[in-house]
Amino acid sequence: MANDFYSYNDDDEGDRPKGHDNLFLWAVFILLLIGAAFASWLGSFYVFAHPEQPKPYRLLKKLNKIEPPRRFEVTAAPPGEFLSAQKLFDKYNKFSRLALDNENAFLLRSYINNFRESTKLVPYIKGHFHILDAYELTKEHIFDSGVVALAQSDDVPQVLIEHIYTALPESVAPLQKLLVTGLEMSVERTLDLSAVIHIERIQDGRLLFTVVPLLYGSYALKQGSGTFGLAPPSDINIDAGVPITKTQQLQDGLKKFADYRRANPIISPGDNASPSIAQVAPELVRLDAIPEGAVVPLTGALPEMPTATPIPIKPLAKTTTPGAPKNPSAPNKPGAPVKPSTPAPTIIASLATPRPVQRPVATPIPAIATPIPAISTAQPIAAATPLPKVSPQGVTLTPFLAANPSPGLQTASGNNWRVYNAGKQPPGRNITTQDAQSLVDRNDPNERVYLKGQFVVTATGDSNAVLRPQNFTNPNHPDGAPTRIIVEYPMGTPPPNKGSSIARDDTRAFEVRDIRRGAD
Repeated sequence: MANDFYSYNDDDEGDRPKGHDNLFLWAVFILLLIGAAFASWLGSFYVFAHPEQPKPYRLLKKLNKIEPPRRFEVTAAPPGEFLSAQKLFDKYNKFSRLALDNENAFLLRSYINNFRESTKLVPYIKGHFHILDAYELTKEHIFDSGVVALAQSDDVPQVLIEHIYTALPESVAPLQKLLVTGLEMSVERTLDLSAVIHIERIQDGRLLFTVVPLLYGSYALKQGSGTFGLAPPSDINIDAGVPITKTQQLQDGLKKFADYRRANPIISPGDNASPSIAQVAPELVRLDAIPEGAVVPLTGALPEMPTATPIPIKPLAKTTTPGAPKNPSAPNKPGAPVKPSTPAPTIIASLATPRPVQRPVATPIPAIATPIPAISTAQPIAAATPLPKVSPQGVTLTPFLAANPSPGLQTASGNNWRVYNAGKQPPGRNITTQDAQSLVDRNDPNERVYLKGQFVVTATGDSNAVLRPQNFTNPNHPDGAPTRIIVEYPMGTPPPNKGSSIARDDTRAFEVRDIRRGAD
């Protein structure tokens, strides 16, 4: 009986089906899993490395891996280089189409990532521009709220910029009213951080630069009324792309500016015009509207200035004639004459002087139609002795410099820029003529440089003077090197006389514009 339970029948083995391991299918499945893992690994690298493309940007946006653009402070701005319009054109005009596409991808990617992973210097633009036209931003553009201003460089007409002013919806209307055709726009490296995020080559050979201000500060009209504040965009519409200005809008803007220029021609320095005409046109400048000690918000609008501390606006210097009544209600003692010793920013250049920054200067003393009553205590003015025409040796004397019959008129150089009171100039590095040796041939440094020291005037012209260090004749003196300093004076300011001495300290230094090594 037990044998029936424990018996083994060989015939039953052939009736059961044999098991199959399917090793080939398992191998294929494992290979597919490895390929999927490798593809997802490469795909994640591609997505995070290319947020400037629409699909990766949308995916990163859903995963909350993209932060909105933030506001930077001047002291914590991304490292970069300030390039003039000419340098921008020379740098990017030689790029091929493929190289320009790669550069545009890098610039936009750096902006989207808030320049955290930028491996190159950020190109900041600087210079003077005139607005051709302005357009309101909509949801169809890369930014959905604000105004874009199309402008042309004054120095290099081949350079066009579209300056994007992103703002809250309630600030768009006043912003668009201020950005009108013909408005001068000054972009300075000490106040603005306008980063280039795209370069477009136009068919006629021009370059269009898309510019975004990283400070998102407040702007105002220097010779007009009206201010507006900016705010970082809350989102970026990558599908819209850049540039914002299309071909037809560009042509319309150029035509509109040409019509404006015909109606408002530029007055040349040789025309018989008042020197104050160059100051009438309004200019768009940035304001420092952050209260002292306040934290700059990364997003949103800037905090408003308290009522007790309004934004100080430095007025033009005023002059009055002797005997003019004083106005006790006016601040800063109006009516006080301007001291002739007030320093003026100057330019050092031996080969070529760059275009001076348009800055307001002191108003010249107006001519008085009515005679001024004589003061009994004043000393009588002696009549000028005529100069001899022949020397004692019989040599005919001719004047080296002729007097300017109209000192109030604009000089041939058209010098007109901002002047500052002593100690009120923008921050910069003060150097001497001996320190200037290290800056030779460094055209357009990325910082403000001021020259101080004691100098002697060796030659003068209509609006400039040639200076030498006080001890340049002593070869053993540290300043005895043959340094030539060419100083350009603002319009209406006569240069010093030949042979006179000039002293400039840290508060009254000359502004350096160029340092070159001469042929001698």
